[in-house]
Amino acid sequence: MATIKATCPMCGDVDLAPRQVHVRVVEAIEECDSRRTYSFDCPVCRDQITKSADSEVVRLLTSAGVRIERVPVPAEARESHTGAPIGYDDLLDLVLFLETHDLLAADMASAGGR
Repeated sequence: MATIKATCPMCGDVDLAPRQVHVRVVEAIEECDSRRTYSFDCPVCRDQITKSADSEVVRLLTSAGVRIERVPVPAEARESHTGAPIGYDDLLDLVLFLETHDLLAADMASAGGR
């Protein structure tokens, strides 16, 4: 079994087993924008340490037996969006509209509550 050497900011270098290290990759639309981190609980001080990792560090950790948690990008993030983002005034206009135009309640009443 491989031994992984990591550095705790409080304790310095510590030796870890692959099962003690967690790699997380938040996948972005472009591979270069993906966020990669690894974390471990320091065996000396018990603090949880999280550090950023480049693709080379992730490759080395996985070759040592560390499992990767991949977090995919939601499909909505891949959609193209047009127009300006909504703002506070847009939300306020929606709330005011809904207060005076309760279409859902009217539809439910005409359907007899079904």
